[in-house]
Amino acid sequence: MKKTLSLLLLIAMLASSFVACGNSADETTAETDAGADAAETTPEDTALKPDIPETADLDGYNFRVYTRDTDHHIKEVYALELTGEVVNDAVYQRNMNVEEKYNVKLSAVEVTEAPETTMMDEFSRNVMAGEDAYEVALMHTVHAGSTAISGVAYNWNDVPHVDFEKPWWNSVIADELDFNDMLFLAVSDYCISAIDYTWAFVYNRDMAADNGIGDLYDTVEEGAWDFDTFNSLCEQVSVDTDGDGNQGLNDQYGFVTHFNSAVVNWSFAFDIRYIVRDENGDPTILPQSDKMMTAVEKLYGLLHESGHALYCPDAKIKEMGQPSHDLGVATFFEEGHALFAALRIYVIDNLRDMEAEFGIIPFPKYDQAQEAYYTHVDGHAPLMILPKTLQNVENAGLIMEALAYESNQLVVPAVYEIVLQSKYARDEASSRMLDLILDGRVYTFGYMYDNWKGMQWTITNLMSQKSKDYASYYAKQLKSAETQLKAIIESYEKIEGTN
Repeated sequence: MKKTLSLLLLIAMLASSFVACGNSADETTAETDAGADAAETTPEDTALKPDIPETADLDGYNFRVYTRDTDHHIKEVYALELTGEVVNDAVYQRNMNVEEKYNVKLSAVEVTEAPETTMMDEFSRNVMAGEDAYEVALMHTVHAGSTAISGVAYNWNDVPHVDFEKPWWNSVIADELDFNDMLFLAVSDYCISAIDYTWAFVYNRDMAADNGIGDLYDTVEEGAWDFDTFNSLCEQVSVDTDGDGNQGLNDQYGFVTHFNSAVVNWSFAFDIRYIVRDENGDPTILPQSDKMMTAVEKLYGLLHESGHALYCPDAKIKEMGQPSHDLGVATFFEEGHALFAALRIYVIDNLRDMEAEFGIIPFPKYDQAQEAYYTHVDGHAPLMILPKTLQNVENAGLIMEALAYESNQLVVPAVYEIVLQSKYARDEASSRMLDLILDGRVYTFGYMYDNWKGMQWTITNLMSQKSKDYASYYAKQLKSAETQLKAIIESYEKIEGTN
């Protein structure tokens, strides 16, 4: 989804931090009031508009969004009032625009994340009970995949007004997950967590300059930012700062990362897939590949052999005295101990007070022959799933298209502004870097439906096991992956047979 926002951002670098607005009530109405403080104008893309009748009037229709009740997820659904905080106010204005233009009411139905599976379980229960509980759910990515193939979701391909070719929808996921003309998951710009949870690199520009390293923005834009270049820079800057003969928490590294999704992202960055469509359009597991073997060996060498990277599983984060992996990696980077760090975009806000200047760049390519820079959106971000009990498909489709469009016009630029507002990023080049990262977001059939049983977590699991024996891992995991894929295909066939 192309975001040509650089000039807009240069004009609009205004403000402050993300807002976290919450309400403990089971249902919170996101009603908006066109008060005197509301923004008077809305940015308009005159060339591209949603396919919605200008005279549409939905007569007060109540559009309900099922969302997790943590601040990070609530903020993309509603804002209670204008506060002067840029994302909050953009969400408020978006909702007000849609409510007033189409005569609707937007509401949030909230559910706990303790445990994370609660929304998945409740969604299925609601549908099986025939309940008309909400129009759309914003569900954890992997849980949404499991829910989608259980026969309780409505087909997005049957929803009027929704146009996946428009830039406010992610067409990649629509193409990747459409199976026999059935599509149960989607992502639009309404889901700003799909920006927040995108994986990226940050780099210490002062440390780079001190070590004679040129502007990496130029390297990225030339297409030369690949793993070998990255690895050589890690080696160049690593120093046993305290002189004790060991690389510890007081020393300087090329790279710091935690495990889990930070490591699985290398599969996406290297354009490595585990499941592809065959000549009949059916998903199939790819055989072992030399590319994957080389990728495993390179990452193992960096993370476990070189001494140039700090790899942080649970025990290392505890040793750091940090409450989470995100803060452990961000703090270590902020304190000047690493040239590069792998972070989800929302975590960058924690670097606001960093003394050194830093930049944001994509994960490196596998090699310079790779066509583009790729990344993935962490599974905690939502996918949009519709209940099979959806009552008014016409109204729901109209509102979802309108919300996606208004988010594209108002909320996405506000999120850009937040990400780019710190001292490292007040330039057009930084905005282009963010464009590259977000344009490279990849959603794959394997990741959506893997449910932690297939091949998708190969790199993460091998690095956690301190193993580079890819061949043995593949052979051991293959049966489980085949069983999982067979179950997915059979679920689709069962759903198709009931329609």
